[in-house]
This record gives sequence, structure tokens and C-alpha cells, in this order.
Amino acid sequence: MHDQQVEIIPFGGLGEFGMNTLLLKSGDQGILIDAGIMFPGDDLLGVDFVAPDFTYLTESSLQLLAIVLTHGHEDHIGGLPYLLPQHPAPIYGTRLTLALAEGKLREHGLAATTESHCVKARDIIQLGPFQLEFIHVTHSIPDAMALAIQTPAGVVFHTGDFKFDQSPVDRIVTDFSRLNYYGEQKVRALLSDSTNSERTGFTPSESSLYLSLEKIFLRARKKIVVSCFASSLHRIQIILDLARQFDRKVAPVGRSMANAMHIGTTLGYLKATDDLIISPVEVKFLPSEKVLILSSGSQGEPMSALARLAVDEFKGVYLEPEDIVILSTRVIPGNERRISSMVNHLSKRGAVVLDEHMERVHVSGHASQEELKLMIRMIRPDYFVPVHGEYRQLKFHADIAQGVGIEEDRIRILEDGDCLRLTPSDAVLQGKLPIGRRFIDEEMAEQIHDMVLRDRRFLSEDGFVVAILKLDRGTGQIHDPVEIITRGFLYEEESVDLFEATRSMIRELVTNTPIEEKQDESLFKDLLRKSLKKFFYKQTQKRPIILPVILEA
Repeated sequence: MHDQQVEIIPFGGLGEFGMNTLLLKSGDQGILIDAGIMFPGDDLLGVDFVAPDFTYLTESSLQLLAIVLTHGHEDHIGGLPYLLPQHPAPIYGTRLTLALAEGKLREHGLAATTESHCVKARDIIQLGPFQLEFIHVTHSIPDAMALAIQTPAGVVFHTGDFKFDQSPVDRIVTDFSRLNYYGEQKVRALLSDSTNSERTGFTPSESSLYLSLEKIFLRARKKIVVSCFASSLHRIQIILDLARQFDRKVAPVGRSMANAMHIGTTLGYLKATDDLIISPVEVKFLPSEKVLILSSGSQGEPMSALARLAVDEFKGVYLEPEDIVILSTRVIPGNERRISSMVNHLSKRGAVVLDEHMERVHVSGHASQEELKLMIRMIRPDYFVPVHGEYRQLKFHADIAQGVGIEEDRIRILEDGDCLRLTPSDAVLQGKLPIGRRFIDEEMAEQIHDMVLRDRRFLSEDGFVVAILKLDRGTGQIHDPVEIITRGFLYEEESVDLFEATRSMIRELVTNTPIEEKQDESLFKDLLRKSLKKFFYKQTQKRPIILPVILEA
């Protein structure tokens, strides 16, 4: 019986948005479906993103046969650089997915040592006891795949991220023929995307954005700035088509946007002539009404292109009154405060900011309730497992499954670390594995397994520094000397020159920072923290915890 069972173990993505990673295990062999990251909330100070902890793969002596990627979004491929050094395995994915993944691996020096295999829709591959077929589904990025996986316990069908777009931008619709084929077979378990399980009806087509965005272009008199996820190539194609129609040149700003557009045009997923695209430095030579800026940073990420544009810190490109800024994405839970702060700064520039609550500038890439019902109806699984989403989305999806005839005792709601044992006769929860998280400080290229341990280590090794400034809120000038208090770091009587240089650096930073940024206490504290962090590491090779305190003079 043991040779006919398979274990389904989510490492991430069940109980949160992002970090989608799932292990299928048979005996001592397994495959990972995706390896994603999640963006942190405001409570995780100093953390750039969160990745699954893959310690279990080492401790269990598992033979990792492959990492199979469903598509190229960060919440599905972003964890690869933190998985592969300890657990090297070949990667399987479509052309675009691999190109986006390999760009990340090059940044971490892993591309040359990572084996990758390009697949296309309807390809079938054998990985140990697992046989996989890649099935095209529509999503907000090209080359998205569902997976039909033959296992010793029967067929496990994983939808990946999907919706049923009947008029996609690239004209390639979901492969309903293969979905129906597997529905005619005996599918043991359906693992289905739950992201939009709370939304009624059908998700609108990506192509439906064309008319609503066209209306905004018609009334625009100055620059248009569109911010979306860099990997949303369908959305970018619509923007490029509209820019051509309205005789605007397109300037990509932000590294991720420029990289994605380069990959998209090189591989043929984006169609744009050379005369349409300009560099950011060329913007100042054109009339405002002839410019469209495509920007990354729609989630208000610190130091992203749009965040810098919002405070006039993007060299050569500046916003002016009546410019239109379109936030063409959904708000990822946890980012509300950052986005709100960024929108306030954009508004101070005089820009008109439009988001999905004000105009039709975004449609989701995920299936709503009627599409989720249709997927269940087509696949007709013995067991149903909702994946991808917070617990309430998983529960909503479970209720939807019951509504279309899946009996309650054949629905399994899992959370990260749960182990579901699937056999030809049943599906039983086998307890919970110690699956944790890794907190990543990208600037220092460190993997932080636990924030408490990180803080304790920093305090014990490098101490902390409190920098106390008295600022005049009206003028932004410093009043009184900067006070620096340290514990467990260096002390002033031993390092007089360093502390004086620190005060000089802070005074220079205050002088060179625009008054608007200084009036935003949260933004200026973050800038001061990052600047002191770099300064102390350069001077001492130490990384003390930095606590800026801003007092009103």
C-alpha cells in the first residue's frame, strides 16, 4: 500500500497571499510545484520579502527530482535563489517563465549551475514516479500552466493561477479540451486557485481594459504614468497599443519593468517597434502630452521607481500638475499603508491618481466563483483541496465546491505544513510538519530565519544606535546637535572621529532631503535608517540596529 500513496505538503500559499510552494512526495522522492515569495507587512521591519523555509527537505533526506513552475510571477518563482543553493534540482517551465526565473538566478550567481528544461503546453514529462502534463490556462501573464500529475495514488490536478478569459490579449484561450479529457478520467484530487473565491460572477477579460483605458487616454493633456506588475505582459501590451494609437512615446522606469519588457520583446510576447520605446533620459526632450511612463512599484515598495517619482527623486523624470497616474494593479493585503502614503505624495505633485476603485484600470488574473464552479464541474475530482489564499478564501472555495456537489467529507482545507496522504482509497491528514519562513534582507543578501533571532544576534554582536534629531516641521532644519546613543556598538569616547562624521552625514542628509520627505516622518525615518545602516557598515563592517527618533523643535 505504501508504494501507492503520495503526500501533498504545502510549504507556502495556504493561509496567506503569496509564497506559493507545494511538495508532492512519493517514498523518498518528490517534486516541488513553484517556489514563491511573499511581500511582508509593516510589522516585519527590515524585511524585504518572505520565503518558505526548506529545512525539511534536508532533514528528511528527500531526493528532490525537480522544481516545476506554473508561471512567472514572483509569488511562484521568487524563492528559487533561496532554495537552489541547498537543494539543487532541475527546473521545468515554459519559455517566458524560465526567462524570468533565469534573470533572478543570474543576480544570485546561480544561473550557470542550474539545469533548466523548457516545456510547452501539452508536453508530458516523467519525473521518477510522477508523470506531468502541462496544460495552458489563461492568467494575467502569458505561458501560465495547469498540471495534470499521474502519481502512484492516481491523478492530482493542480490548476496553478487561472481564469477563463474568452478573449485574451494573445488570443490563446484555456485548453478546455484537455481539462475535459481529465474530467473523463479518474482524478483523485483537484488543487484549485482560491484567490478570488469571494468574488461572485466571472472575472472580466483582460481585453476589456482597452476601452476603459482608452477613455483616460482621450482626456489626458499631460504625461500619463501607468504602474503595473512588471510581469503583467498582457497589460503592458494594451498600454503599448494605446501609446501607439495616441502618438505617445513609452519610457520604462524601474529595473524590473525594463528587464521584463526586454525579455517580453526579445521572446516575442510583446510587440513594440523600436521607435515607440525611449529611455527615461529622453523624457525631458519631449512635450508632456507625447510621453507615457511605464513604472514598477505599484505596491508602494520603498525605493521603487514609482515611490521615487512620487517625491521627485527619480533623476530626469518629474511629475507636474495634471499628469495622470494609473495604478493598474490590485492592492496586495498588507501594502495599504505604503500605497496610501505614496498616493499622498503623488497628489502633492498635482498628479491625478486613478486606481481600480475609481475607474476600470485593473482586472484580476484569477477566477471568480462561476469559473471556480466550472473548473470543479469539468475535472470532477474525488477529493477537493483549495489552494492559494488566506484561510477565509480557502473556506469560501470549499463552500463553493460543496455547492456544486463535492461532499463535505471529500474536501480537505490545508494550511502550510499540513501533510495530506493520498491513496487510491482515501485522503487522510497525517499531522503537521515544522514548515517555517525565511525573512530576507535583500540589501545585505541575508536569509533571516527568525526575526527574533536576528534581533538578538544583532544586539549581541553589533548592538544598536539611537539617533535623536530635533527638526523644525516648517523649515525642515535641525535644531540643536544630533544626539547619538549606542549600546553594544562603539562608544563615543573611544571613536570621537566616527561619531562626528556620523553627525556630519546626518546633517548633510537633512540638508539634501526635500522638505516634503522630511515632513513625512515615516518616510524620513526609513531614509535615515537605511543611510546610517550603509554608513556604519562601510566604516566598521558592523550592522547595528538603527533606531531613528525625530523630535519636533
